[in-house]
Amino acid sequence: MKRRGALALMALGILLAGAASMIVFGIAQQAGEQSRAVIPQVYVVMASREIPDQAVVTPDALVVRPFPAEFAPVGAISQPEQAVGKFAVGTIYRDQILMQGHVSTGKRAPSLSDRVPNGKVVVWLPIPDLLAGQVGFKPGDRLDILLSLKLNQAGASIAEDKSTSGSGMSTQTTLQNIEIFAIGEQAQAGIQATGSGVNARTSAGAQPLALLVDHQDAIIIKYIKDSGGTVDFALRSSDEERIIRTDAVTVDSIAERFRFRVPQEVRNEQP
Repeated sequence: MKRRGALALMALGILLAGAASMIVFGIAQQAGEQSRAVIPQVYVVMASREIPDQAVVTPDALVVRPFPAEFAPVGAISQPEQAVGKFAVGTIYRDQILMQGHVSTGKRAPSLSDRVPNGKVVVWLPIPDLLAGQVGFKPGDRLDILLSLKLNQAGASIAEDKSTSGSGMSTQTTLQNIEIFAIGEQAQAGIQATGSGVNARTSAGAQPLALLVDHQDAIIIKYIKDSGGTVDFALRSSDEERIIRTDAVTVDSIAERFRFRVPQEVRNEQP
């Protein structure tokens, strides 16, 4: 009798457990259906791979996926046809939602910065009046920059040291094999080209020369412009790429090489 009662209780427990499982499963299924019904979905176009800047958007680069309507960004593209055949405005990364502003019907005109190689900068020096209009410089030509400075015996520029005792002019090649990037039409503010060279004053007529250099050479050119010295350009052969070591020239070296005679004071001796 006891054994039958225990079996009956076990059977009842199994039935109750099964009923509870069915109730829980039904509630979960109903909750899932309600959840899907509560969150409306919209379709957006995403990038299936990275699309480089200014590249043409092709169908294989796009994928359409559902997205919660509440979180879909305003202006998101919903149909691939709205983007295919257009140009990417900036790099579009994989899985990124395409917006109306991410594509353009026309290819963007390259800016001046787009033409500057990585690791290089462009700086400006004016063309001296002696060369302006007389020499047909073109982008891609190569130049050496020659600089003449008045220096004192300590090696300081006269522009830095107002003392003129023991001073003299010294001329040397500075930067070599500098590429012309572009030729401008208006003077760069703060510099002036004259027949005797370049100085740090404003000119309305000087034509600037855009030079392509590395970052350190840009600082050197800045110092050359501000030094108060005289700048000239030497046009290089397109086949010459060597950096040539030159000797600075002073009045002493000119007199020694070309055997100038230094004037001597004439004294009249009384008999």
